[in-house]
Amino acid sequence: MSKEDNPDYQVLVPVCKSGEPWFEFDADIGGKTSLPVLSPYRAAQPAKDVPAHERASGCDSILAVHEDAIVVGAPAGTSDAFAMLVVFSVLFFVAAAGMMYLSVDAFLAHVNAEVGFNLPISIIASLVSLFLLNFSFFCFRLAFLTPRDQPVVFNRRTGEVHFFTIIPVRFWKFWSLAGVGAVKTRRWEDAYVRSYHVNELTGEAMRSSYSLALLWAAPATRRLCTDVVNIGYKGWWEDELLWRLYEHIRRYMEEGGAPLPEGERLRTSGHGKMPEFPQHVILAAGGHALSEAEIIQRFNSQR
Repeated sequence: MSKEDNPDYQVLVPVCKSGEPWFEFDADIGGKTSLPVLSPYRAAQPAKDVPAHERASGCDSILAVHEDAIVVGAPAGTSDAFAMLVVFSVLFFVAAAGMMYLSVDAFLAHVNAEVGFNLPISIIASLVSLFLLNFSFFCFRLAFLTPRDQPVVFNRRTGEVHFFTIIPVRFWKFWSLAGVGAVKTRRWEDAYVRSYHVNELTGEAMRSSYSLALLWAAPATRRLCTDVVNIGYKGWWEDELLWRLYEHIRRYMEEGGAPLPEGERLRTSGHGKMPEFPQHVILAAGGHALSEAEIIQRFNSQR
């Protein structure tokens, strides 16, 4: 079956022919997101009663289901780089130890007045060792000290969306820990949805990736973008399948759709601890998260 005949690829949002059609961005937008926000690939209509895709799917992105809300993950929760980061952390630590040994050995030779450029070698080796040690700790922080995912709560009873502000990993600020900050709450009806296209160099070749994001404006201006929130996963080579996730969320929020499509499972990927929302957010969502058996019994039976 060709893509033209496959309903999974029938996205109803056209490709943008120009830049961002609505939002304005301030100079520090680069500190909030790495997405090319000035040039969206597709931009959905603001009206939430307008379908975006022929089909809806959780796209392995539903983290949890509550009585009145669903929790959607972000691309950060789909990363499979944990093992690689651990290996890099160990390798760079060993390399740093080797360079430090060379530095100490050269310094002792300088102290003993041995012939050679021992002092410059010791200084250079020390600097290289510190750089490698920082790189090792950077990989360690990414592997063990970053949250498992970046959850977003969609509450259809209150019409609110809750998400965390993201604290990125800073390479040179080795003392800072990445993770999540304060919880922000915005109205679902005020959200704008975009997909973005980025060409990424992956070692041997360049490939196209696509991301789905929700954007909100400052309440006072209505056009100055203040929040950009990634959801779902990173799509390779196309974004048609990715838009099924927004369609699932739209149907859930607007049409009383099922929180988890029949036959799909909750996302369980990722490493580390899942960020926890404040108690008032959980209570507004209807209390504790439901098990998959409870989801099937409580919602799928209503179809």
